[in-house]
Amino acid sequence: MPFWGLYLQEQAFDVADIGILLALFSGIRIFAPNIWAGCSHLVENFIPPIQLLRLGGVLMVVCFFAIYWATEFWHYVIIMLAYGFFWSAILPQYEILTLKHIKNDLDAYSSIRLWGSIGFIILVSLLGCVFDFISLNYLPAIMLVLMLAIVFNSFVLPAASTQKSLDETGHNFAVSSLKPDSESINDEKEINDRLAVGINWGLISFLLITVLLQISHGPYYVFFSIYLQQLEYSHWMIGLLWSLGVFSEIIIFWKISIFIQRWSLRELVILSLLLTAVRWLMTAYFSDVGFMLIFSQCLHAFSFGLLHVVSVKYIAIFYPGKQQLHGQALYSGLGFGLGGALGAYLAGLAWAVYGAQWVFIAAAAVALATAVIAYYGLPRGNNVG
Repeated sequence: MPFWGLYLQEQAFDVADIGILLALFSGIRIFAPNIWAGCSHLVENFIPPIQLLRLGGVLMVVCFFAIYWATEFWHYVIIMLAYGFFWSAILPQYEILTLKHIKNDLDAYSSIRLWGSIGFIILVSLLGCVFDFISLNYLPAIMLVLMLAIVFNSFVLPAASTQKSLDETGHNFAVSSLKPDSESINDEKEINDRLAVGINWGLISFLLITVLLQISHGPYYVFFSIYLQQLEYSHWMIGLLWSLGVFSEIIIFWKISIFIQRWSLRELVILSLLLTAVRWLMTAYFSDVGFMLIFSQCLHAFSFGLLHVVSVKYIAIFYPGKQQLHGQALYSGLGFGLGGALGAYLAGLAWAVYGAQWVFIAAAAVALATAVIAYYGLPRGNNVG
């Protein structure tokens, strides 16, 4: 939501309030996917998963529509919690449905993510132009139209192929799709060996990395647009810079096999985290220098794109077979939920006291510390490059 922070600022909320509201939206992800997954299991013999997906989409629209009656801070609190619950509940459902349709093919998954990124680029670039001429108060209406499109899409999905439980998706996702090089085999074998003897340090490290990564992204997701506006960038330029970050994802998704076949999962995580730290330092010190800001946005390819694909593969290994839906829910809950909530809340508090530069410096320190955890905590593998 690149313009949501600016919209809340337009409603006269200060940075601390904005941090709280976005923290609540992220925090509900801790519970929503697991609650929804549990409900799906309870009623799977009576209600097909696709019907639950549609129900969640409809309730999401209803909850967000209440924003037109919101006048107080606590109104926004309730709306963000309710809307966030159904939004974050249906995302893992879409993810698993996608995996079922593509038969756990990583290349196909990356292609689908690529088209999602293209859609984001087009939308945010257009909205940036539009908001240079109209008020940000029109943003909720635009978001409602997009949500209705998502709901419509859920009603045209083929129901016949989704009658079975969503968590029949096997653990071959992101593993079987790759050619059986020694690296992917070594990664999976070492992880499974550790799990077999009851030592879960690799899993614990992975989950901790997931949380800390999103904490470091808190200032970016919540306040980056506000920061750019303070530096006198137009809405159009803000939209283009967000789009540039997502465009860099496309390059990674397009060439993902080059990275995964050449380096181990652990090495890719460490590299991406180090580049994430560099990105936040550049944002802190050089956001008023155009070409430096452009370069730092291109590093989104690593701080989100590559790390997300590698994380999906780790989930498939740590949570095989019928555990995969819960693995996806845990990943979403801990990372985008707990990590996102803490990042947004702490960024809001620190922003009001220390200012933008120090907040991004702190984000860089978190990313660097996370790279150290990855170095010592994740399973090692042999370089096959």
